Amino acid sequence: MSEPTFRQNLPDSGKATPWLGGVMILLFVMTPVLGYFAQLGFAPLLALVGLLALPVMGRPRAPVAPALILLLLALWGAWSMTWSPAAPPPGSLKAYDDIEKLTAAKLLLQLALYGAAVAAALRLSTRAADRASTFIGFGVLALAILVGGDALIGAKIFQKLRELTGDPVRPDIAKVKIGIGCYVLAVLFWPAAAALARRGKHPAVVLLLAGVIAASVLASADSCLVALGVGLLVWALIKFGGKAGGGVLTLAVAVPFVVAPIAVLAAIQTGFWAWLHGLVPPSWDARLNIWAFAADHVQTHPFRGWGLDASRTFGDAIPLHTHNAQLQLWLELGAVGAALAGAFFCWLAYGVTRTAETDRGSAATAGAALTSYLVIGALSFGVWQEWWIAIGALAIVACVALRRSSSEYGDELVEISPLG
Repeated sequence: MSEPTFRQNLPDSGKATPWLGGVMILLFVMTPVLGYFAQLGFAPLLALVGLLALPVMGRPRAPVAPALILLLLALWGAWSMTWSPAAPPPGSLKAYDDIEKLTAAKLLLQLALYGAAVAAALRLSTRAADRASTFIGFGVLALAILVGGDALIGAKIFQKLRELTGDPVRPDIAKVKIGIGCYVLAVLFWPAAAALARRGKHPAVVLLLAGVIAASVLASADSCLVALGVGLLVWALIKFGGKAGGGVLTLAVAVPFVVAPIAVLAAIQTGFWAWLHGLVPPSWDARLNIWAFAADHVQTHPFRGWGLDASRTFGDAIPLHTHNAQLQLWLELGAVGAALAGAFFCWLAYGVTRTAETDRGSAATAGAALTSYLVIGALSFGVWQEWWIAIGALAIVACVALRRSSSEYGDELVEISPLG
């Protein structure tokens, strides 16, 4: 599609979008609630936002390329179930609950509904986007204060709330539960901080950062601290390096999707892996074992992979997933799946690069959020976890709203990337 056609399809940034604006405000009002109390709820929340947006969407406005890439990835995953050891036995899918458990089916639904949520953000008027971005900033700040404060007192607030709902939890479980909120904070910190800074609330930005760091330290969420640190480097790289910094980001995003299993195998052969084993704490030592096992088994089916959800079938060698998105993609969907996923994230990174030409602030924010999401995904969660995919969609929506609220908003947003 030519550039003029894209511009003809652009939503009018001055046109009123009260319904979509209200839907976005609902999304960001619920973010601190779910981020603290029920992180798994982000999946149904993003699905609800997509459903609420569909009646007023009209013609799709979001760029076609990323949706097509993700559709191909979902279809490849569905086809891989024909050889996956995790495939359900024939005839076992007799009820909705059985079908709902299929990762392939959920990926297609998520693409449709989460994609509608992102497309809705692209249609926001400047005023509606500005209002939504206000809720982004103060909502995430509230989450940081709540998670950080409760972590400081041993998650007693969380325990009390669970008691009131008739579902009490042990103190150690409560600490783990609120600790998951740190991962939400690490990703959403960037658009929230930008939204607060635009309103001149610089002390609030400092408080937000202190809350995220304190919560991550108290909850032992090491990968959140790594994500924040790397995100800060990327933010500075793009803020001060502009388009050149975005180019470095795109390359940095691409490399792990290409070389992840090769890099692990090379590190094992050279003895570097054994050296790492002697340095890291038990939780990271376990990750090293999982990554080594996964990289070794990638060699069995390097092109097609073992099949969707195959990571769950290796017993104690891989508890549920690989704790690394790139290795899980290689292991389950092979080079095809890793290439498709890598192409999607590189497309987002390239969008950041293009945005840096006209708005370095928004580009730096989006690049840092993208980096934080990928870093945590490379260290902590399974790539198909619904709530974690929803957090990625939420981060895109937040960056889109922030970008559309800017007086410098331009046509390049639709041409390149919803993260721009």
